[in-house]
Amino acid sequence: MEAVGDAVRELLVEEGWDAVTHQRVAERSGYSRNTVYRHFPDRTALISHGGHFDDAVHHHQPTGDLRVDMIGELRTFRTVLFDGVVGTIIASMVERAERDPDTVEMRDRLVAAGAALTFDLVATARAHDRLAPDIVRRGVDDADIVSMLCGPVLYARLCQGRPPSDEMIEAVVDAVLLSTASAQDD
Repeated sequence: MEAVGDAVRELLVEEGWDAVTHQRVAERSGYSRNTVYRHFPDRTALISHGGHFDDAVHHHQPTGDLRVDMIGELRTFRTVLFDGVVGTIIASMVERAERDPDTVEMRDRLVAAGAALTFDLVATARAHDRLAPDIVRRGVDDADIVSMLCGPVLYARLCQGRPPSDEMIEAVVDAVLLSTASAQDD
């Protein structure tokens, strides 16, 4: 049923959430409408099947240098959001999740897969006392730090429609991490 998932994604990107109907997916995938209904009895099941975007989740290959890896991961996130279908799908999913509780699960699954490495990097920074002192002093938790890192990239995609610069990404990472010079002075 890979063709069904492909059809769902194509319709989401080309026409938006409301275009994903059993009839339209059947036409696009080459399956009969009855077959699509039999495997995906409701619209949520249909979109959920098309919402498995494992192939859309890409990550930076970690080098072991925390700053380089955080910058690399945010640059990869930027590329995923701006170069291809994922940004459009996420925008559609975020909008839909505001009113549709079934969409929340799909959104959360995609976000968890997409943010996994960033959470790992933040945990590493915390374990090695590499977080900026103000973040530690205020008791900012890991989920909020991930929001601090990823939020500007999402804002650029969803609100500005233009990719953030490399310089902005570096500034965001540097605001979160204890500088290398400070870490060496300890």
